[in-house]
Amino acid sequence: MALSKSLKKYSKNTNINVYVCTFQTPVGNVVACADDDFLYMVSFEDSKSLEKNLQTISDQTNCEFVKKKNSFLEKFDDELSRYFDGKLKMFTLPLKTFGSDFQKEVWKKMIELPYGSTQTYGDLAKSMGRTASHSRAIGAACGANGHVFVIPCHRIVASNSNGGFSSGVDRKEWLLIHEKKHDT
Repeated sequence: MALSKSLKKYSKNTNINVYVCTFQTPVGNVVACADDDFLYMVSFEDSKSLEKNLQTISDQTNCEFVKKKNSFLEKFDDELSRYFDGKLKMFTLPLKTFGSDFQKEVWKKMIELPYGSTQTYGDLAKSMGRTASHSRAIGAACGANGHVFVIPCHRIVASNSNGGFSSGVDRKEWLLIHEKKHDT
């Protein structure tokens, strides 16, 4: 479904606005949603989960989507540009996440992963005090991440490959190479 139709479909007629803007990146267009305090979503425009993420934001905030770049999204635009220029190692804007307690714990651990590094699904599980058998649950949490590369799920890899990526393995590989190239 086209972005405009999805925004209209999930908008509530309220005075609570969540602003939506599309940004061009070297790996494809990215849609970001924010109010004046939080970044609610960063998703590739062609992601299968884009519409689901918009629905979740709408359900949780009872908002109206406004296709406009507010001051918060201006700050995100600056951070996004610096990230792709290799100058920003960690996004700093406050995030609002929607998920289970386990998913939020996984996402917090992913944010702590150093720029340019990788960690296996099993090792991430162990760092959370769980057994490596939780690897699939870690993978599912990565797939449910609504803040692509801001919460750096691309840094989580399989023990014998780069693993999957909900936005395409080619994008994951590009992001990993990009970070290695600029890791100093």
